[in-house]
Amino acid sequence: MDVFELLALKGTTRILEELRQRQKSMYSDLVRIVGHSTTTTRALNAMMALGFIEKEVLNKRYRPVVYFLTEKGRKLAEKASELEAL
Repeated sequence: MDVFELLALKGTTRILEELRQRQKSMYSDLVRIVGHSTTTTRALNAMMALGFIEKEVLNKRYRPVVYFLTEKGRKLAEKASELEAL
């Protein structure tokens, strides 16, 4: 999968924008934004495979997971935001 295929995945641009604005987001918050857990998981896995995001499992009850952009991901999120503004 390349960057263009990634951006074509449903939910990817919403996730990028959310992480760009908030720095870190919990999985449950991202599902709420995208609308479906399967779609969210597919987009997150593709972004992790390409090195655009990373995840952290918190040492709390129920072991919540948060996602955040890598430097490469921040660049992509900025470019995606610019493209959406056109």
